[in-house]
Amino acid sequence: MSKKETVKSSGAGEYLQVKLDNVLQRVNEEGGFKASILSTEGGFSISAVSSQFDDVVISAISSIVQEVSRKAERYIGFKRMDEVSLVDDDKFRLVCREFPVDDSQFILTVVVPPYKTYRRLTNVAIRDIEKIFQERHNKKLRENDEN
Repeated sequence: MSKKETVKSSGAGEYLQVKLDNVLQRVNEEGGFKASILSTEGGFSISAVSSQFDDVVISAISSIVQEVSRKAERYIGFKRMDEVSLVDDDKFRLVCREFPVDDSQFILTVVVPPYKTYRRLTNVAIRDIEKIFQERHNKKLRENDEN
């Protein structure tokens, strides 16, 4: 069982969780991925769909990978990187894609089997996740206006 950072304990939070889980489930199925995890830049798993991998460990590793990419940007002069991937001897790939939503940074991480494509699917997933958080933000604004 994974420890997930709670988004909100109300029904609205559960609805958000279901929507995020659905995006990751779709990405896993369409891409044949072994795992899909959404985490904070601090390494906390928010949503995960996995068959054999520990999403807590992958979230922590993803956070470390993103820190390495920021150091490469700072010390080597790389421009902002939107993807870092690690490939093992069997050609499995751990792909970490960092993206902003409002004032927060999130990491979408997927475990991709050998010789499978992933870029288009992760682009679509990131757009869908951004929309989910934007809808949540807009709903909160409307609720505040009503009060």
